[in-house]
Amino acid sequence: MGKQLAIEGGPKAVKQTGAYPTKIHVDELLELLDLWEFPAATRKTIETTIRKASNEIKGPHLFRYYNPRPSKVEAAEKAFSKFIGAPYCLAVNSCTSALIAAMRALGIGMGDEVIVPAYTFFATAAAVGACNAIPVIADVDDTLTLDPKDVARRITPRTKAIAVVHMLGLPAQMAELKALADKHKIALIEDVAQAAGGSYRGKMLGSIGTIGCFSFDYYKVLNSGEGGFITTSNEWLHTRAQSWHDCAACWRPNRYAAERREGELFCGENYRMSELQGAVALAQIRKASTIVRGYRTAFRRIMNALDLPGGIKLQRLSDPEGVVGTNLVIFMPDVEKTKWATKAMAAEGVSAGGIYDAKIKNWHIYTHWDHVLGQKAVAPDGLPWSGVKPSERPAYAKDMCPQTLDYLSRSIMISINEHFSAADCRAIAEGINKVLAKT
Repeated sequence: MGKQLAIEGGPKAVKQTGAYPTKIHVDELLELLDLWEFPAATRKTIETTIRKASNEIKGPHLFRYYNPRPSKVEAAEKAFSKFIGAPYCLAVNSCTSALIAAMRALGIGMGDEVIVPAYTFFATAAAVGACNAIPVIADVDDTLTLDPKDVARRITPRTKAIAVVHMLGLPAQMAELKALADKHKIALIEDVAQAAGGSYRGKMLGSIGTIGCFSFDYYKVLNSGEGGFITTSNEWLHTRAQSWHDCAACWRPNRYAAERREGELFCGENYRMSELQGAVALAQIRKASTIVRGYRTAFRRIMNALDLPGGIKLQRLSDPEGVVGTNLVIFMPDVEKTKWATKAMAAEGVSAGGIYDAKIKNWHIYTHWDHVLGQKAVAPDGLPWSGVKPSERPAYAKDMCPQTLDYLSRSIMISINEHFSAADCRAIAEGINKVLAKT
């Protein structure tokens, strides 16, 4: 007769295992520390201290869900929700993912059209195509953001959304664009990749439209290396975006219940943010007001010290009080003067660059979007283009947005650093004025 089973009151066969190191432990921590540039002696001291304490260290749980400890990603969502002033916030792994999840949450799919600006990073248009919808390219004006008049001309019965991009840390013309979206009963998607912390008429960017999408890529205002956020005031859109971002794992009030309404259950993808990204994002969000204030202060100091000759203008600001001010743009009278002045400013030590040159690839300008202009598809089904009859597709061409190319070809972009001192700003303004006086 065998031994009595534990379930019957007998002794357990396995009394205890471990303790064992956690999946992520000291070696991984040291690799992370290598991302910071410590003096060699300091780095050695830190490593020695950590290795001595290795038996006492318990590594992190880097998956936000089912985490035995409070999630950094969840904390970042709550902090960003409060910062933006939107009741619902979802962390994702990039702004491109945010855009796709947002469009899918809005029900955008095959045969639909989404209007995008001719001047934006290609991801804005690519996200539309990834949803099997058609990107419709519209001109920008002297704000270098969507021209509401051109947007109005491009709205068709297929239009489901306008994707407005707040470029270069500057708010777009939200009053006019929101009025258009409301009039035609279409969604207004805010792509705030380059302007986190900006505002428009007292409202934070990302809280004005139907849904907001943010980038926390390393080169953005706030960053976690990679990462992004979705903000909205609509619980239904938040639920659908959350499901899409996690393989449609059904993040709803009762995830195992029947659908509350049609469209709550579907197949999705995986755009989750890791705890590593969440921890860095949380620290950045806590510093967000200070970071934005630094950009704004430097932007205004330089702008207010400029002495512009006739025929030279600054980029028009749709809301001067709401700018983040990561860049300042000057419009020159013609292309040749733009090229000369850009080189002359760089020689003066000013961080100046041109925006558009037909010979140089720049993924932020529609003329280089061969994927869209050539209607390229990833599979034999021809999507997204095959979802619409050829006669009903937009007429793509490299000269389709002449106003955009005119402004961009005459633009000099001055990069702003949030840490510029008052003396730095005076010197930069002096360098710009010195060159412009010779133009």
